[in-house]
Parts: sequence; C-alpha cells; structure tokens
Amino acid sequence: MKITDIKFRTPKNQGNLKAYVDITFDECFIVHNAKIIKGKTGLIIAMPAEKRNKKFVDKVHPITTEFRKYLTEEVVTKYTELNK
Repeated sequence: MKITDIKFRTPKNQGNLKAYVDITFDECFIVHNAKIIKGKTGLIIAMPAEKRNKKFVDKVHPITTEFRKYLTEEVVTKYTELNK
C-alpha cells in the first residue's frame, strides 16, 4: 500500500499541534484528520481517535512497525519540505 496524496491544514492555535493531515492510499482509501504533533523527540503522526471510557482510542492505525515508519517518514518529510 502506497501513499498517493497528502494534504495539510494548519490549525488555528498551533502549540504542539502543527497540522491536520489527510492521507490517501493507492488512490482509493483516505484517512482524514490525522495530526502532526511536535513530540519530545520530533514530529509524530497521531491517527484519528475517539474518547471511550475516558481514554482516547485510535480509529485507524498501522498494524506493522514497518508501515508506521513508512507513513511517518512520508508525511513528516512532505510537511517539513512545505514548511522550510
């Protein structure tokens, strides 16, 4: 599965939240409202989540470490290029 499109939206109050991102895979599946967040060790991708029993639970997420790494590298690289 390959990322075929990435679109960013800047939040009103930035803080640690740097952008909302929509990620399209293979031109046939899209994840809306993931977040780019400045963490302690750099930028991270937070997947869309909902609150259940006082805890936030991801609605969608990568299953493998390899795919999470690919997703993070692609999105963070494009975000960094656009915000130089």
